[in-house]
Amino acid sequence: MTAVGAGAALGAVALLARYAPELDALLLMPPAPPGRSAALPAAPRSTEPAAPASSSPASGAPARPEEPAASAPASPPVPRGARPRASATSLVDPFADDPVARAACPADMTLVEGDFCPSLPYVCARSGDGIGHGCAEYARGARCQAAVDPRRFCIDRHEWPNRVGELPRVYVDWYEARSMCASIGKRLCRRSEWILACEGPKRLPYPWGFVRTPSPCNIDRAAIAFDIDAMMDEATRDGEITRLWQADPIGSHPNCISAYGAYDLTGNVDEWTDNLADDPGTSRPATLNGGYWGPVRNTCRLTTGGHGPTFRFYQAGFRCCADTVDGVVTPPPRPFIERDREKDGVYD
Repeated sequence: MTAVGAGAALGAVALLARYAPELDALLLMPPAPPGRSAALPAAPRSTEPAAPASSSPASGAPARPEEPAASAPASPPVPRGARPRASATSLVDPFADDPVARAACPADMTLVEGDFCPSLPYVCARSGDGIGHGCAEYARGARCQAAVDPRRFCIDRHEWPNRVGELPRVYVDWYEARSMCASIGKRLCRRSEWILACEGPKRLPYPWGFVRTPSPCNIDRAAIAFDIDAMMDEATRDGEITRLWQADPIGSHPNCISAYGAYDLTGNVDEWTDNLADDPGTSRPATLNGGYWGPVRNTCRLTTGGHGPTFRFYQAGFRCCADTVDGVVTPPPRPFIERDREKDGVYD
């Protein structure tokens, strides 16, 4: 078995662990109705920033094992009934003209300036019967249970490649995500940065509020059972990703925006985050946040740490963060360590 195949197999086991026990029910659900599933054309390679030819791990980062390069998903035709692509002119960004944000961050990023809470419980106020998200509404008034940590940084407005109208990139591992961010002068977001950007200053469990539905984001679509053998075989992988694909083009959900101006933080695709930057002593450097399009938990704090950094799967993507460029001095972030709150590879 190749290293890529082994990584996919281990990733599938971790995926099963993440969504158990609800995954058994997901796999028995009927296929998505016609028109809900879209094919997965990859972003044109010529327009993507290339990763450095020789990239060594950052200080303290786990060394990447030698393995064959992953093949990018093919570009199958978009099926009839797929959602139309968004355009740059159709997305009216309410943060685009903020002079403070424009001075602090590049045009394709938004400013996050606020206090991160290291310990914030989500209390369910009303249970739900939906698979994968047992809470239909979370309680208001949750109080931070630790000293807050002031943060000021930039985050991509959208998932990579951060271009309205294109599809988010998936089937990349944590190392690749870090390298691609570094190749354009950015970095993979810390887990704490991602959570703050999602919760906003009011520390909401979802970017839009406390109630699971109705949602302005791409979540709760019908699950489609995946074929792990087809995913592991390079000859059939692209077709399997296309069959499973239910994410929407970047910019398709203009109301799925956090209080800081970042889109699609919950739903659409899972996003890699850098737990190592928050917790240098962690044994789980690679974390995923936000959930994807399926009927799974998508809260801002839910973090999956059970996948290794070489894990790739059909729903895993990323976005980048960066330091501000306007010269405003901000104290360095404090460590964010939650090992005692991890259960079965999930921080919730």
